[in-house]
Amino acid sequence: MKKLALMALAVHLPAYGMSWFPEEPEEPVVEVPEGAVSFIAIGDTGTGEEKQYKVAAAMKAVCDELGCDFALGLGDNIYETGVDSVDDVQFIDKFEKPYADVDFPFYMTLGNHDNGWLSGDGLDNDKGEFQVDYHYAEERMSEKWNMPARYYSFTAPLESESPIVTFFSLDSNPLAAVSDPDPEYRQFKYYRVQEEWIEAEKKSATTPWKIAFSHHPYISNGRHGNAGWYDGVPAFGYAFYDFVGDNLCGDFDLMISGHDHDLQILPPVDRCDGMTQIVSGAGAKQRPLDDVNRNPAEFQQGDVLGFMHLYIEGNELIVRVYTVDEVTGEHTLAHSYQLMRD
Repeated sequence: MKKLALMALAVHLPAYGMSWFPEEPEEPVVEVPEGAVSFIAIGDTGTGEEKQYKVAAAMKAVCDELGCDFALGLGDNIYETGVDSVDDVQFIDKFEKPYADVDFPFYMTLGNHDNGWLSGDGLDNDKGEFQVDYHYAEERMSEKWNMPARYYSFTAPLESESPIVTFFSLDSNPLAAVSDPDPEYRQFKYYRVQEEWIEAEKKSATTPWKIAFSHHPYISNGRHGNAGWYDGVPAFGYAFYDFVGDNLCGDFDLMISGHDHDLQILPPVDRCDGMTQIVSGAGAKQRPLDDVNRNPAEFQQGDVLGFMHLYIEGNELIVRVYTVDEVTGEHTLAHSYQLMRD
């Protein structure tokens, strides 16, 4: 898989027949030390509404203070049913404009709402292809959107000859939703093809840290719950449960997801050795937690907007959880968590 590069901001508004221009973003106050990686994890963002703008402003403020190399976009990038073409104005209204002042790339993954017929059913995976196409579109407002394939990997620090972490973007929707009627996205076939890919990628990865990110979580104390029992339905999402167990557990340090509109840090469970789970799906919507005792938690908070900032240097990873007031937009450091590699 080709290593992705940090992309510069470019404006191509004439193709959209628009006269709106973003302000020139300020340079970050703090630069990330050489050899370290600093990034945002934020999901369930694509509403284009006031809450998304407030979280985006808070994210920019945190990155101006701490430094950020990029963000992970954890799916449900375009509510409610994704886009209908690579030229869909929703790319502007629900991504480019809200993050106009943020001067770093976003590495995106697909969610159920990005592949929807009716809201979040996730049954029209063909729609997700338009979000891949947008990565390659020449007439874009910026080059922040990175999604070179439905699933892909990249290393960080970006453009470094000595990366310390490999990121694996998973396409969880065909494995977590009801099987798509299109044969290309049928669960058994898609499972096998994506598994072959991740097995090859793991063999070629040489970095000490390995982090997966997807829309659907493996475990969660939010409304959607754990894979294999999503939304209280027995065996719902079992293909994704099986995929994570077979290909991530024991090999990955961290899995970062959205889907539930809350903020959670969940330590490894017995059935998934060594892998911490983060849920950060409060980028534009919030919802109460469902069952705070379903899985042990280092931190969990529902019914609040927010995101997470992660910093990796050497054998240390620090997670900072930020909440955002939906009225004032004020952000607060709610929790810090340290993860160490042996």
